[in-house]
Amino acid sequence: MTKLDELQKRLIAFFKQNTEQEGLTLREIANEVGASHPQTVLNKLNQLVFKGYFIKDEHGYRLLREEVGNKFDDIVQLPIYGFAQCGNKGKQIIDEYSQEKMPVTVAFVGTSDLENCFFVRAKGNSMEPKIQDGDLVLIRQQPSYDESDFVFVVHNQLPKLKKIIKQENKFMLESINRFFNKVEISPYDETKVIGVVKKIIKSM
Repeated sequence: MTKLDELQKRLIAFFKQNTEQEGLTLREIANEVGASHPQTVLNKLNQLVFKGYFIKDEHGYRLLREEVGNKFDDIVQLPIYGFAQCGNKGKQIIDEYSQEKMPVTVAFVGTSDLENCFFVRAKGNSMEPKIQDGDLVLIRQQPSYDESDFVFVVHNQLPKLKKIIKQENKFMLESINRFFNKVEISPYDETKVIGVVKKIIKSM
């Protein structure tokens, strides 16, 4: 692992001494470690995630344990692919190859899903409040889905996070945000379900 700067070291020490971080704001953490601004803390924590010292899950940032005695505590690196639109417009196409990875525990993913899981970064606000712009969304690759599922679908070459519902014998792409209209999937459209949403890691 690469060399740590002083603030990164203080953050690690703070999290070691305070194992229950849930509920603490970035400003409170900044005050404890002597950082000048909450955004500085956020930047340093994200750096520590990619260095492998922390993981980030639905509860926030968590320091990795040094001793791993249970396979469910093992850490895996899952790829993060491009952007997936949470909206009906846009030109973002998912990257073919991921150059960014997110460390997560095996228990967070589920042992049977490791080879079929990856992250996409959400873009847009059509799936708010469940999925917000910048959230990391864990996808399990599978062609099947239920109407209650959020799906990762490529529609006319545009990757999207949506629900797919059947309405009057037509399939529709549905957003959660009521300000976005449903989009009919035409028989002539190119549509492929890549997988279903399993977990969401909120952006801070």
